[in-house]
Amino acid sequence: MVVHPFDFQFNQDQFSTPELRAIFDEEAVIQRWLDFEAALATAQGELGVIPKDAAKEIALKARLDALDPSLIKDGYRKSRNSLIPVIKALKSACKGDAGQFVHYGATTQDVIDTAQVIGLRKALSIIYRDLFSIEDNCLGLIERYGSVPMVGRTHGQQALPIIFGLKVATWLKENRRHLNRVKDVYDRLDKGQFGGAAGTLAALGSKGPQVARRTMALLGLKYDALSWHTSRDVVAEVASVLSMVTATLSKIANEVFQLQRPEIGELREPPPQGASSSTMPQKSNPVICQRVMAIFKHVRMLAPVVVESMCHEHERDPRCLWAEWMAMPQLCILTGAAASYMKDVLGHLDVRESQMRGNLASAKDFITSEWLMFRLADKMGKMRAMEKLRGLLARVLRENRSLKEMLLEDEDLGGLLSEETLDVLERPELYIGQAEKIVQDAVKDVLEARNLGPKGLS
Repeated sequence: MVVHPFDFQFNQDQFSTPELRAIFDEEAVIQRWLDFEAALATAQGELGVIPKDAAKEIALKARLDALDPSLIKDGYRKSRNSLIPVIKALKSACKGDAGQFVHYGATTQDVIDTAQVIGLRKALSIIYRDLFSIEDNCLGLIERYGSVPMVGRTHGQQALPIIFGLKVATWLKENRRHLNRVKDVYDRLDKGQFGGAAGTLAALGSKGPQVARRTMALLGLKYDALSWHTSRDVVAEVASVLSMVTATLSKIANEVFQLQRPEIGELREPPPQGASSSTMPQKSNPVICQRVMAIFKHVRMLAPVVVESMCHEHERDPRCLWAEWMAMPQLCILTGAAASYMKDVLGHLDVRESQMRGNLASAKDFITSEWLMFRLADKMGKMRAMEKLRGLLARVLRENRSLKEMLLEDEDLGGLLSEETLDVLERPELYIGQAEKIVQDAVKDVLEARNLGPKGLS
């Protein structure tokens, strides 16, 4: 019986990707637990804590396909511990008395935390890769369409002329900051967990730190002598960064969604291969962008669960741990799905240049009013110029006449503006300020960062 969209068989990967599901698949998670047990046994065998033959046997059998699945399933029906059924199955699979040395001196949280770190690092690598592709796609959009003039909108209303590149450059630099954040938290998320029952390594005596350090090295991680059983700030940082990443992806998706409205028609997400409406043949719904926005609603609610789980009591608090462990796979899968979706949307975005120019041209009387005000301000003061233009623009709406015509008729304003100056009303694309230079500088900054930073995480 399948109840979660991550696991749907017929309608797969609406809110997930195969890569990320594979990382957090139950069998993959259990195998990471077993990898910890294999590394621990190997380290202890090398250091003389347990017999070398026992260490080799444990490492050999620490594979899910070497264990009896019925023992694990039956164990979970009886056990209240997250790991014990797997440990018992591994002990049972080991020959001779090797099984008694399984999980020697460790505690459940050591295993699950370390396995989670490995899984999170894999997920962050995938998310970083797709954000890097989004950066590529934004750079491509700027190269192809960056100079296209369009209406700039504030408060949901037409404001001033801009260029499409200015909009994309905003996405570009925000995405670059997220790449930096993902890399930074990936670098901090480099330590496994091995502290024993209360973080003291008491069970292993003086060899405890050596065992811990070697175990982590075998797993490709670092070791911190101070247990982070109750210090969850780095995991909470991962959750927070993922929430921020998905917020930006949702913002971009919403921009495409809004500009795809037929009455605007400036952008369009790639059309689906099949129908996107069950009853209206004329519709091409921005389904992918809507899906990304829906994903963010869940991500932004899951992130606080992890942040709140920083508030542990004493030396261990499963109430917080279990909440975190449930939330993190969902956060990674959902964020990865959003990044994958937006990579494809931006890589095949339908930019309707003629519609952008047309919408700007139709707004020319109003969208250049700021330009007019500053031309008049030099002659009559800014406040008086603002008042006069407000009155004229109100009449333009009432009488359905052109602003240029009314300006020439106005006793106060008609003689203040030359015909050449008034021609800008017919060409609002000229009033874009420093937009071209701003976009060029943004692209330069990002290209420099790409050259200095990694193209991937490993």
